Amino acid sequence: MGTLTQRQQRGQDCVWCGVTLTPGAVVDLGPRRYRRADWVTQWFPRACRKHPRGER
Repeated sequence: MGTLTQRQQRGQDCVWCGVTLTPGAVVDLGPRRYRRADWVTQWFPRACRKHPRGER
């Protein structure tokens, strides 16, 4: 997650290719846990239709 832009982290851009996501062209990849040192949180990545199963 450290290499993603803020827009990718917020689900505005595809986590794989960085394209801006538009309504109807979004794949929700489901919740993911992120751990950094003692801090754990969840994030909800999204992708474009070119990456329907979260693949590059």
